[in-house]
Amino acid sequence: MKKGLFTIVSCFIGFAMFAQDITDNGKNLQSLCPTESCIYITFTSTIYFPFEEDKQWEIKNMEIATKKNGNFLASGDLYIHGEDTAAALMLEVVFIDANDEEVYRYAIPEFEFYNEPASAEPFAFGGKMEESIAEQVSYVDVEIKGSRTMPYYEIDSDCYHACKEHKLKEAMKAFKKAK
Repeated sequence: MKKGLFTIVSCFIGFAMFAQDITDNGKNLQSLCPTESCIYITFTSTIYFPFEEDKQWEIKNMEIATKKNGNFLASGDLYIHGEDTAAALMLEVVFIDANDEEVYRYAIPEFEFYNEPASAEPFAFGGKMEESIAEQVSYVDVEIKGSRTMPYYEIDSDCYHACKEHKLKEAMKAFKKAK
């Protein structure tokens, strides 16, 4: 009887852990982006690769702040699926005007990423475009240019959770100061 009860309880605990939500860092950029001098764009859906059904990774809380002077900052919470799995990603941020025309494209250099289990961790990339182009931006898209998974111990990056949080805070400070 005890063994059967233990098995049932263990199964429920396993299902509960499997179904648990992935914690993330949330939205971070909106407070840095007052509407008079900045365009704040947030994605309402999670980005999955390759698809939601067979995802290798996902990005939650993708957001981009673009100052009218051309400085921009992109941030999101990335979660790599698979135990002890890391990924190398190549993304492009595509800035689009009100006429659905591409006005600027920023290639995020390939970056390696590993996260702690059940925790989506932040990434942030910034850049600058010409002021005349920044004034045209109405919305943004993200294109996936490359992705490969590997065991976490094969990546060259040694930036883990606290380091990623620090990088995000530093990127936010630099964006706030950029004139």
